[in-house]
Amino acid sequence: TINKMNKKTMIHRNYYQLLLIQIMMLMLAFLRTTGASYSRQIRPAFIAHHHQHQQRQQHQVKQHDHHRYTNIRQALHSTTDKSTSDVADVDVGNAVDATKQKNDDGNNNNNNEADEATTYTPPWSTPIIASKKFNNSRFRQHVNPLARRYQMSAELPDNWPASVFTNVRRPMYLDIGCGKGGFLLELVGRRHGKQDEQQLEVTDAATTAAGAATTDDAEDDGATKKFKVIRDDSYMNSTKSYTDTTSDFLPPEMNYLGLEIRPGVSQYSQQRVTKRGLDGILSFVGCNANVDLDRLLSLYQDAINRSSSGDGDGDGGDDIQLSFVSIQFPDPHFKKSHVKRRVVTPALVKTLAKYMKEGDVVFLQSDIKDALEAMRDQFVEGVGLTYYNEWTGDGATATGGDEEYAMENPLGIPTEREVSVLKKGLPIYRTLFKRNKSPFDDSM
Repeated sequence: TINKMNKKTMIHRNYYQLLLIQIMMLMLAFLRTTGASYSRQIRPAFIAHHHQHQQRQQHQVKQHDHHRYTNIRQALHSTTDKSTSDVADVDVGNAVDATKQKNDDGNNNNNNEADEATTYTPPWSTPIIASKKFNNSRFRQHVNPLARRYQMSAELPDNWPASVFTNVRRPMYLDIGCGKGGFLLELVGRRHGKQDEQQLEVTDAATTAAGAATTDDAEDDGATKKFKVIRDDSYMNSTKSYTDTTSDFLPPEMNYLGLEIRPGVSQYSQQRVTKRGLDGILSFVGCNANVDLDRLLSLYQDAINRSSSGDGDGDGGDDIQLSFVSIQFPDPHFKKSHVKRRVVTPALVKTLAKYMKEGDVVFLQSDIKDALEAMRDQFVEGVGLTYYNEWTGDGATATGGDEEYAMENPLGIPTEREVSVLKKGLPIYRTLFKRNKSPFDDSM
């Protein structure tokens, strides 16, 4: 009897096991069918809906940017007759964001290049509008100079450069990659006697003691203050101990031009020129030097020609004199794939040679040895070898060992980056080239 009961129990147990296995197999079959149906129908529909939602969002953003840029342009054109003293600060956020404009003119799409030209606007051409004060942290540290928007020519003021320089026939100092312009502001301020005007002068001693010297502008309350207060910033303080040796390389009277590719930075620098009373001899232009340099120097040459034909009198000759060019601490672009983004290219070297005369100087420096050697290679090979000779005078570049590229700064005045590197006790690598007497050959 016991054996029969055990046998029945085993049979029931096996039956329930088989039933459980069949139920699991049916569930797996159902899941396979459901999953296949999801993959074939539901999932593609969900992805398509998601893509459509993204496209609608992008379209709304483009429309918003287009309408905002159009309103800004209209406001700018309506205020072009106002004096420059009424121009407010630049909104750097708009300078970065409002770089694309939708083409709503209804033109045919037969010419793709023409359509692109009307769709994109140069990033340096954002109008100056009323906004809050600059926030230096909002400036981008790096940009891609090969991006489409940086391949466009910058918009210049009418009658440039005569509209920004008092005498276009003076020799020119060109600083490529000038940043916020602190170096040029300090250089011009020292050389042209403007440094004294930058000191903080107020007639109210109590206001001075209270710390008004740390503000950009002193408000006039009761006509007790007679002078404009200008910020004596930390960079200016840090350069006071350095000796100005520019007279060894630069003529007494010059015009100074700084080029900067980052949007908003050049506009910020130009505002600093007005605050320091350096209008007429110093100016900044936002552009890509590898795109716009030849055009800028050509316009400068045309202005000299018009001036020469007008009165035949001036400090310079009938040709542009690009006396000194400095390229200091450019973006090194470490990645191998980013080497093509570096500022010193054979085309840039050729453009400089086109407008420089025998004895004119190109000064290169960087705190990264590989970056300096990359710039130097462009001047000792190819086109550069034809038109430039590396300087071998006193304090010139050494030829080997630990002293390689250990020349002194020929100008004496350091840049903001240079001050920071020297404080850390790190080396700076420099070299200097002079234009030789080889005539320029445009066919090379």
